[in-house]
Amino acid sequence: MREIQHRELLRMLSSGVQVVDALPTHEYATAHIRGAIHIPVGRILRDAPALLDRTRPVVVYCRDSL
Repeated sequence: MREIQHRELLRMLSSGVQVVDALPTHEYATAHIRGAIHIPVGRILRDAPALLDRTRPVVVYCRDSL
């Protein structure tokens, strides 16, 4: 796992990366990256296997600085 910067994420989005927003529901409802899959941090281990494509890269964020 590694941290990426905003510009790198923008490049990755064009190549089919999956973006997971792990913020609480009320924060996700306020603002999130368009197309992000919402999986609150407490549910990632339970829900991610059913919601994510294991053949594609994944970027997870839980606090944004956008």
